[in-house]
Amino acid sequence: MKLEALDPRNLTSTCIATVVGTLGPRLRLRLDGSDNKNDFWRLVDCNNEIHPIGHCEEHGGMLQPPLGFRMNASSWPMFLLKTLHNAEVSPPHIFRTEPPTPPKNYFEVGMKLEAVDKKNPQLICAATVGAVNGDMIHVTFDGWRGAFDYWCRYDSRDIFPVGWCAMSGHPLQPPGQMWGPPSSRYKARVLNIPPPLAGPSSKSPEIIPEKSPSSSGASPSKSGSRSRHRSSSPPISPTLSHQTTPSKSQSSSSG
Repeated sequence: MKLEALDPRNLTSTCIATVVGTLGPRLRLRLDGSDNKNDFWRLVDCNNEIHPIGHCEEHGGMLQPPLGFRMNASSWPMFLLKTLHNAEVSPPHIFRTEPPTPPKNYFEVGMKLEAVDKKNPQLICAATVGAVNGDMIHVTFDGWRGAFDYWCRYDSRDIFPVGWCAMSGHPLQPPGQMWGPPSSRYKARVLNIPPPLAGPSSKSPEIIPEKSPSSSGASPSKSGSRSRHRSSSPPISPTLSHQTTPSKSQSSSSG
């Protein structure tokens, strides 16, 4: 479907956009004449940035080529004509009215919410308000380090109350895991792939007690009086891995 949308890289320009995907009430848009590297997401009720075809002309404006238009600028009128010829346009009735803006910032530190990941905008994740400064809030993502955090206004369309994803049918990313190398955590966030489990080398060593010396009366060797360590399964607690149990002969000799 075709619609009109503000160019996110140049908000003074209204362009032709195509809906190339949906997630719940969110639209993935691609500006005609641009490439898939500049796709962006908007809510269906974001009526200050998306409109039905004809809205710009009705309000005395002109449709513009997107920033980075791949053809010569002089070819834009013909490109626009061909793009809209027999195109499936979005009917006006499917656009929704944007909800009213709250009168002030009611957020407090520690409150939970659901928020768009600005680095991976197709994702909405569990988040927490980390700080409040006037009309701005600091969004921190649960289970992830600060590389994904950001500041936004309290009335941003990229934040939602807890339960919004479940109610609207949009996938919600669970809190991240702090374990695993950073590259694995990033891959898990982008592709929703679980980070790899720890390898066998990370298991704690198991204690295998040394057998008691023979009854021939020979004194136990220095190495034989202590327990040996070897990697085995199942692992035991690391706090026990350095404890040793004396043999019977050691107990009797010490007495």
